[in-house]
Amino acid sequence: MKYLLYGTDPEKADNQLIEKIQSIAPEYEVVCGRTEQELAPYLAEAEIAFREIDTELLLRMPELKWYQAWTAGVDHLLEDPRIMKSSFQLSTASGIHPVAMTEHIFALLLSLSRGLQYSQEFRSQHKWKKVPSLRLFELEGKTMLILGAGAIGRRSATIARAFGMRVIAAKRRHLDRLGPFDEVVPWEGFREYLKSADIVLNILPLTPETEGLFGPEEFSLMHPESVFVNVGRGKTVITEAMLEALEKGTIAGACLDVIDPEPLEEDSPAWKMKNLILTGHYAGVTPKYEERGNALFLSNLELFVSGKEPANLVDRERGY
Repeated sequence: MKYLLYGTDPEKADNQLIEKIQSIAPEYEVVCGRTEQELAPYLAEAEIAFREIDTELLLRMPELKWYQAWTAGVDHLLEDPRIMKSSFQLSTASGIHPVAMTEHIFALLLSLSRGLQYSQEFRSQHKWKKVPSLRLFELEGKTMLILGAGAIGRRSATIARAFGMRVIAAKRRHLDRLGPFDEVVPWEGFREYLKSADIVLNILPLTPETEGLFGPEEFSLMHPESVFVNVGRGKTVITEAMLEALEKGTIAGACLDVIDPEPLEEDSPAWKMKNLILTGHYAGVTPKYEERGNALFLSNLELFVSGKEPANLVDRERGY
């Protein structure tokens, strides 16, 4: 018997989804569960797994051929050397986040540019006050540098240009493809463009190359009116260096949905910084997550059973 493991609580399983799975791959029996007790009888023969499956359980599936993760980032899996050595195909949920994350990016930016943090403070004090114009700025005419020019970066570029911004993307490949960007530059030279960027948008995955990428040198290259935005991974940034840049005015502000460490320490100065907009790592959360994630899995399942590679396959060495 061949098994497909659907990593969800059995009582929460989507029966319509199971029917669609069975119509695409009738040779597989679908088993729902997340705990060892629920899945243990099927681990030896499971060939496909998707959604939320514990790493230890994945490693106990000798016949596993493909695992579809439920997240866009899989650094939590690749931190385990045993996963790095494993042979099963690993694909991510990349591509289901662009709408929610792009809207979150601009919610953060507009909150900072329009001084909403001050208005919220006035509101808590029951004061009807205007925010001084010196604390505000406009997006129109600004230059945005995007690091992580995937689906989220491309959608962000489209929205940024609608605001009248100029958008530069730093990429490793396809430098001749402008797409929604005004300019595409080699990844290796991105630091040179930090000098002229008004907004630096970090959507990078966490890899050995990107861990601690933004430190004192990078923030020193940015100009005093620039804004740093991070919705990628907190560990791509040396937090102390970023907070020092904010405190000293090396940069004007920051918008963060991620930070290192998470959760943030109670005594971190980040909590009280007026030039920092901070949200609790939910930029990708959306009521449509389930719908889009299931659609991606079904599409990939069709590819897999026909002998083709699923979309969003992870290169274990690159880390994404």
